[in-house]
Amino acid sequence: QPNYGFSLTALVKNCAQFQGFTLIEILVVISLLALLTALMTPNLQHGNPVVDLEQRAKALASLINQARTLAITHRKRVFLCGAAPDGELFLEDNLNRGVPCDRQGGWHNGIQVVIDQDRNQQPSAEDEVVLYQPADSERVVISWRGFRGRERIDFLPSGSTHWQNGRFTLCSTNDASLHRDVIINAAGRSYISLGTSSRCAG
Repeated sequence: QPNYGFSLTALVKNCAQFQGFTLIEILVVISLLALLTALMTPNLQHGNPVVDLEQRAKALASLINQARTLAITHRKRVFLCGAAPDGELFLEDNLNRGVPCDRQGGWHNGIQVVIDQDRNQQPSAEDEVVLYQPADSERVVISWRGFRGRERIDFLPSGSTHWQNGRFTLCSTNDASLHRDVIINAAGRSYISLGTSSRCAG
């Protein structure tokens, strides 16, 4: 019988000597791949105006929902307003820093959520800033237009707005044709729409 060099005994020995990857080694590799992906994704997305706009719109909608929830849970009026020039400092120290909201109604210094602690129904030095979202004016410009013409949104303890349904318009600074609206209805709920380019022109 011809011998082709095949030996079942040798094959079994070779298989016995072969060692595969351990579970720990596999987990380490997966972790490294996940870390590299997480590090690379922002770099790939950075500078993409569509991604910037979507992320900013979602962050704003989330902040609006948090403001509404705070009004319900604290049973107090909550203001969503443009931050004063030193708005970020209010979050760290709420004591005697003046009115936390931008007196001119601007949104370029960031957005704040303020609890009406003194119950005077308007932002004041005694109120508490609980949330702050920094501005990203280099990539996205935000404006607000609402019923009753106020430059802030008041959430009542019921969660509804004080008859202030309206919309935030987010315009990309890189492409005037890119825009999103974050719309707030009278019940205080928000949703994102594609927006109207006429408010972003120029």
